[in-house]
Amino acid sequence: MKRRQFLKSTAALSAGSMFAGMGIGQVVAQEAGRLVFLTPQGYSLAFSAIMYGQSGGFFAEEGLDVHVEGGRGAAQTIQLVAAEQVDVSRTGGANYMISRIEQSAPVIAIATIAQISPFFMISPEEDPIVDAEDYIGRTVGMASLGGSMEATLDLMLRRNGLDPAEVNRERVADTPAGFGLIEAGRLDGFFGNVSTATRLQAEGLPIAIEPVRDGIPGQVYIAHENTVAERPDELTAFVRGAYRAVQDIVARGDDLEPVIESMRSMFDIPGSENTEVAIQDLKGNRDLWVANGVDNALRCDPEQWAEGEALLRDAGSITSETDLELFTNRFWDQANAG
Repeated sequence: MKRRQFLKSTAALSAGSMFAGMGIGQVVAQEAGRLVFLTPQGYSLAFSAIMYGQSGGFFAEEGLDVHVEGGRGAAQTIQLVAAEQVDVSRTGGANYMISRIEQSAPVIAIATIAQISPFFMISPEEDPIVDAEDYIGRTVGMASLGGSMEATLDLMLRRNGLDPAEVNRERVADTPAGFGLIEAGRLDGFFGNVSTATRLQAEGLPIAIEPVRDGIPGQVYIAHENTVAERPDELTAFVRGAYRAVQDIVARGDDLEPVIESMRSMFDIPGSENTEVAIQDLKGNRDLWVANGVDNALRCDPEQWAEGEALLRDAGSITSETDLELFTNRFWDQANAG
């Protein structure tokens, strides 16, 4: 499916958009001085760079009003940006590269927030899923089918010479409640982010938590090609505000309670009421942001991107050739100029 078919699918999504009852549409998304940011799934401390950027006033200091909307699944983020219903969103690096190259999606990565994969395989301690072979014949849960978690799973299996069709998938929320489905025998394991893994560990449940490292840029911020061309100042302000929020969180070290309180004042963040656990959660996410160095936070590493594309091609996840630009550092460079 190339760009024409992709745009048809986004048009259909736009007509029956998940935002129909939220009051967020194309006109609002394109309002000058205001950006609509869509998370992949609700409000999580994984999205602190943006939530704290808003609640801590970093975006406002850049002259930008960022409206943060909680999404309902990573599979739709690229389509909604492509349909220009939201200005900026976040998705997995593998999911994005496949859409950009195989479907010619009219979106481009403007920053890399999680330099490495933020996902963990969560399974029962007595029968853990650790190696790629352990997935075969099992039923695995993930927050959205067709999204970044599924792309990560398929890549891992193909790289190990395994058939992705031999793994059953179920859609489940990326929350600690997923472990209840394991206990009920409905799942053998599920993909969770740092927040879910941290909260489950804090509960002392008999779980095995295995990090998923696929060699692909973990999570990226994306914008429509038109937004990149027509609203460069706003995207520069967005990247600068998010970068400053990240640097503030890093500089605070262990003193993160004020950051948690700031975000809680504006967003309903599940699990954040336990401040001690929330701080550990935020630290885990912070590690992903600065995996390539504190000063390189949000920057797209050209070498890492080239290696990631090569891995996807070797695994057969990407077969098409493309002249499309996969990422741009122009806003990062401008945000850090001087």
